[in-house]
Amino acid sequence: MAAAQLRRALERELGERASSEIEIASAGLAAVPGSPAASQAVAVLREEGLDLTKHRAQQVSEGLVQEADLVLTMTRAQKERVVKEYPAARGKTWALAEVAALEGMDPQVLGDISDPFGQPEEVYRRVRDEIKAALGPVVSRIKKLLAEKG
Repeated sequence: MAAAQLRRALERELGERASSEIEIASAGLAAVPGSPAASQAVAVLREEGLDLTKHRAQQVSEGLVQEADLVLTMTRAQKERVVKEYPAARGKTWALAEVAALEGMDPQVLGDISDPFGQPEEVYRRVRDEIKAALGPVVSRIKKLLAEKG
């Protein structure tokens, strides 16, 4: 859900530059490779005009981490696990609430975003909205990264 919403937020902010200069990949720590998005995620993103039907899960890997300029996690615990398992992630991996802090927002306002897996649609809807609320600072951070690259 986060990748799809981030892609849309960047397209709205950066236009064509978002698709030509930014690659967004979604990967999980406990993902079953090749599995589709949860039906609840598909449904609640469809309400926002986003289509997750073609999404297929993949595991976080050393290659993905090395290629990334920015690695985002939903929780601080996930961030710590990624950095521990993939030392190349240090310095470029942030929980969404930490990105908010980097951009001058109170990270406590956002907090960690829980995994809705196996929960009813209303939980997925709440998580969708929490992610959406956290994306402003992420878009700002990505714009700064782009400016630094030239």
